[in-house]
Amino acid sequence: MGLTLTQIEESVWETLHADVQRPGSSFRYLTLCSVDHRQTPKARIVVLRKVDPHKRTLEFHTDTRSPKWRELTGNPSAAVLGYCAETRLQFRFEGHVTLFEPSSDYALTVWSSLPLHTRGTYAGGPPGDELPEPHAPIEALQDQPEGQQGRDRFGIIVFSVTSLDWFKLSRESNVRAQFGYDDNGGLMSSSWVNP
Repeated sequence: MGLTLTQIEESVWETLHADVQRPGSSFRYLTLCSVDHRQTPKARIVVLRKVDPHKRTLEFHTDTRSPKWRELTGNPSAAVLGYCAETRLQFRFEGHVTLFEPSSDYALTVWSSLPLHTRGTYAGGPPGDELPEPHAPIEALQDQPEGQQGRDRFGIIVFSVTSLDWFKLSRESNVRAQFGYDDNGGLMSSSWVNP
């Protein structure tokens, strides 16, 4: 017997919550899609840093000089896509983001818990700028015991899910379900849909 809609919905959030702690897992690396000022869709892989299964939120960290930060500042609507080749599961989320600037209490608190090597990713030049050759900004941080270089560029993206499209690829028969959430993450609707 297959899973019920309730079991599917719960399993998605359990999987995401667990994968935050598993660096090699498929759903730790998700595709975040935004729209730029020309209304051109943009997609990139982001690392899932935190999940709140009750509020139905996903958290990502970014450099506030990045194009995605500008895009999400201009238009907070976004989509997130995840796929696991092993289980052949696809999760598609739609929703909106809340951005936490580097000076916000939340960003400062999270920054203080980051390891030095992670802080180093924010110490280099702006994302997308041309470089003469690859370099590792962490080396510049090792001379600064406080590890504060880059703090003023560290932003947090909290993605609030308003809909989930769950898709299971199967040789016998593909299966698809959709779920809708209210502004507080409460489940409002669930249904099976044609794959």
